[in-house]
Amino acid sequence: MTFLSQRHVITCKGVTGRSLNTVVVRYTRNERPSSSGTILVLAHAVGCHKEQWLPILERLWAIPGLDISEAWSVEGPNHGDALAYNKELLDEAFNALSDLSGYGQVLLGFINSGLLDYKHREVIAIVHSAGCQAAVHAASAFIRDGKTVPFTSIILLEPVFLSADVSNALLSRLVKPCAARKWQWKSREEAAQHVKKAFPWKSWHTDAAEVFLEYGMVHTFEGSQLKLPSHVEAACYPNTEAQVAGLMNLPSLCEAVPVHILFGARYDLVPKKIRDPFIASFRDKLTSLRWVEEAGHMLPQENPDGCVEALSAILRENAQGPEQRPKL
Repeated sequence: MTFLSQRHVITCKGVTGRSLNTVVVRYTRNERPSSSGTILVLAHAVGCHKEQWLPILERLWAIPGLDISEAWSVEGPNHGDALAYNKELLDEAFNALSDLSGYGQVLLGFINSGLLDYKHREVIAIVHSAGCQAAVHAASAFIRDGKTVPFTSIILLEPVFLSADVSNALLSRLVKPCAARKWQWKSREEAAQHVKKAFPWKSWHTDAAEVFLEYGMVHTFEGSQLKLPSHVEAACYPNTEAQVAGLMNLPSLCEAVPVHILFGARYDLVPKKIRDPFIASFRDKLTSLRWVEEAGHMLPQENPDGCVEALSAILRENAQGPEQRPKL
C-alpha cells in the first residue's frame, strides 16, 4: 500500500528551557482524506523511529469499515531524523536531550502547533513504550491547565510506568549492553545480515525489520549506521523521571479519557512480578486491557498482525460507544 506523506519540523521548549526540535510526518491514503474520519497520533519506543508505524498503518488501512483519515507520527527529539535537528544539544547539553520528558514536550508542541485539528475531530493516540510516557506527559499538561485532553482516547502499548526505585533497578541494567551494541557497518548488506541475527531486531517481523533498515539507518557509499547511535540510546535509560511521572499521572488521565492498554503476552523487559501488581492497581481504571500473543515488549515489531487485530477491535469499540465496550 502506498501512502502520501508530509513532513514537518517543529520547535518547542523542553523541560529544561532549551529549544527542542522534532520531525512529524502526516500519512494519508490519498490527497483528499475524509474530513470526518479518525485521526491517529503515533509515538514510538526508545531505539525506534517515527516510521516504525508503517506496517501497522498498512494493516489498519486494509481493514474495511475503519474510518481512519490520517495519521501523524511524532519522533522523539533524540531519535531518527529529529536527532540531526538537535545536534547542538547533542554536543552541549547531552543530559537535556537524553531526558525522555523531552519526547512529551515535543508531542505537546506538535499538539499546540495548529497542525492537529483536535478541537473538531476524533483523535486517538496509539503509543508504544517511551511514546506512552510522552502521551501521558502531553495529556497531563492539558489536565493541569483545566483544559480538555486533546485525545478522545489513548491506546498504550507496553507502557513502562514504574516507581523510582523499581525503574532505576530495572532500566539501569540496559545501559551497558545497549552502549556496546554494534551500530555501524561497512555496507547496507552487512547491516541487513546483522539485523537478522542480533538482538533486539532478530525477533522482529520481516516488515518491521525492513522498515527499520530503510528508515532507522543512514546508508552512504562509506557504509551504513543507525540514525540513533548506541551510546545516545543507552543514555535514555538512566533518565527514569518520565516513567515515574507516568505512574503518577495515569489515574487522572483514566478519569479524563478512555485509556486502553495492550501488553505482549511474553514477559521480557518488565518481569511478571513487577507488571502484575501494576495491572492489578490500574485494571479497574482502564477502559480495556488486552494481551497480544507471540510478542513481548516490542509487540508492534514482533507481531504486527496480532497488534493490529487488537487495535482494530479497540477502534471499533470506540466507534460503537461506551455501551458496546466489553467489561474488564
